[in-house]
Amino acid sequence: MSARIARSRTRLLLTAGTAALAAFSLTACGGSDEGVKTEGKAAASITSPAGDTGPRQVPAGAAGSEEADGQETGKRADGGERTNGGERADDAASGARKAATGGSRTSTEPVTCTPRNTRITVTEVSRPVNHLLLTATNTGTRPCFAYGAPFLRFDEGHAALPVVRDSVPQAVVTLEPGQSAYAGVGTYSPDGHEDGTARTLGVLFADRNGESTGTEVKLPLPGEGVTVNSGAQVTYWQSDLDDALAW
Repeated sequence: MSARIARSRTRLLLTAGTAALAAFSLTACGGSDEGVKTEGKAAASITSPAGDTGPRQVPAGAAGSEEADGQETGKRADGGERTNGGERADDAASGARKAATGGSRTSTEPVTCTPRNTRITVTEVSRPVNHLLLTATNTGTRPCFAYGAPFLRFDEGHAALPVVRDSVPQAVVTLEPGQSAYAGVGTYSPDGHEDGTARTLGVLFADRNGESTGTEVKLPLPGEGVTVNSGAQVTYWQSDLDDALAW
């Protein structure tokens, strides 16, 4: 009887031990699964940190970096385009300025005074006696040079009046638009001869070589005409009226 009881207790202890071992094994397996899940969460937290509001994975970050570089490159390219465009604009503006400046130089470069760019008048003066005053006013848009002395002839005379050599100015007279040059015309000299009455005065300008410009202006003389003789003469162009009447 006691032997059966002892065997029964032994079986119970073995059964209990087996059950305990099985339970321990199940617990160990469950702990292993939970551990895997924890590693998964840890791996996820590396690629997407807690509190991040957007994807911060390395590939996306790398793409974002490339995009940023591209944007920076684009900015440089845009800047380059703007710079090139600015250079082109500056070149165009410079070209326009050069053209404008060249036009300005062309439009302000002095030319020869001629009847086309001047208005010529002749008036009789009281002093000195037997003198006329010839005035040439620049009516053009460019300055003009009044070279030498004007070529003058009374009526249909063939020879130009002699020039008073002592009246040569220190420099060529330059007329800005609106300015005038003057020449004194002596019509009569006591030492002259062949007195007569002239009713017109032909005027031609000289070029830089002292040659006639080829265009003559016929001016009517004051009153019924002017008494002239072979002593008539003309001064060089002067910038001052008094200088023109000094001879």
